Amino acid sequence: MKKQNFSEWYHQILEDAEIIDMRYPIKGMLVYRKWGLFIIRQMQRHLEKLLEESGHEPCLFPVLIPDDILGKETEHIAGFEEQVFWVTHAGVNPLERRLALRPTSETSIYEMFSLWIRSHSDLPLKVHQSVAVYRYETKHTRPLIRGREFLWNEGHSAHTSLKDAKENIEEIKKIYGDLIREFLCLSFRINKRPEWDRFPGAVDTFAFDTLMPDGKTLQIATVHNLGQNFSKVFDIEFETEDGKKEHAWQTSYGPSFGRLLAALISIHGDDKGLVLPPKVAPIQVIIIPILFKKTEKENKDILDYAKEIENKLRSLDIRAQTDSGEEHPGAKYYHWEMKGVPLRMEVGPRDLKSRVITIARRDTGKRSEIKFDDLGEIEKIFSEISDNLRKKAEKKFREGFFKAKTLEEIKDHLGEGIITSGWCGKKDCAEKIEDVASILSVGDSSVRCSVCGSSGKEIRVAKSY
Repeated sequence: MKKQNFSEWYHQILEDAEIIDMRYPIKGMLVYRKWGLFIIRQMQRHLEKLLEESGHEPCLFPVLIPDDILGKETEHIAGFEEQVFWVTHAGVNPLERRLALRPTSETSIYEMFSLWIRSHSDLPLKVHQSVAVYRYETKHTRPLIRGREFLWNEGHSAHTSLKDAKENIEEIKKIYGDLIREFLCLSFRINKRPEWDRFPGAVDTFAFDTLMPDGKTLQIATVHNLGQNFSKVFDIEFETEDGKKEHAWQTSYGPSFGRLLAALISIHGDDKGLVLPPKVAPIQVIIIPILFKKTEKENKDILDYAKEIENKLRSLDIRAQTDSGEEHPGAKYYHWEMKGVPLRMEVGPRDLKSRVITIARRDTGKRSEIKFDDLGEIEKIFSEISDNLRKKAEKKFREGFFKAKTLEEIKDHLGEGIITSGWCGKKDCAEKIEDVASILSVGDSSVRCSVCGSSGKEIRVAKSY
């Protein structure tokens, strides 16, 4: 049961629905199977389309970064020094310099930005790539949530002014919002991370946090204002219109496809298994022929009708499949419900005779009939399913917000959701808060510190993955 033991439910779904296989002999590295990889590719295609429509150039950089390049921005490398995988040999021969498996690509991409950017006419320069990154995670690994190899899309930009860089940040927030809320039907809040929790080398970090069923927050995407920190280190200069030299203003950003998939599974799923939004479902409609031991011809006619329905749906660009296996219909229902297929169609003798189809929605279980000639309306049903999933996710999300005036009240709500409280700005008070919860953001509203009672700023805290 999901509510009774979320962790056990989550791991069981990953296995039963064949999302991933966790048995690969390197801890924290996964094998992505068809059901999981298809969903990730759907996310990737949608995001890449939005980024390229906004002027991003697709690119693909090498996975290896020389140690002198990775170490140019000292604050940046300091933030990753315990997590970098190093390549030191080619066969039995030591390399002249160590090569890092990319933990993130700011340094490798900005080494090239310094060659590509010469004039203000070269800006803005915006690129993105969908790749795997590698970090030797020292904390407890969790499949799709915290690992040592994970899939993401990362974007990088350079601009002529801080104003343009900030405008790009706002555009990326909208793009990620579309991916998360509209495409995946999930809810989130954007939190400005406190100074000590920023991306290494960034001026500001904005995190997209969602709320998992166990009351912990999950960071699913980040956007960073890098200021001129990296451009000064990597000599990314441009000539202004009046002939002066100036360093570019930069931003970087990325969502984790694994964490988005984990959130999708966890938030929409129920005790029967996955519940998938139609846009990402590998199979959007499963067709179940209801066969009886009457005549071979009647059964053949039912199977032919099921295939006719499948072909019609496919002609409408709907991912449909007929399950003509020998299992009992009930077993098929159970299997495809567990896999999260948005819509089930049942076809029996009565349906064949009347040229209708019995349909059942995965999100509500509601059953109804549709005429064969009205199959073009399935997209409307998909839209209704997505709207319903979006509303349910937002309702659950809103129910996970609490207020606390004291540290004891924060403790009372730990593991229930996101808690709004106060912090005076002093290090020792922050440490006491973070002994029990993560500080997600520091706002501008004036409130009393939950530790010492002094005047301070509003904060959001939670237990986090």
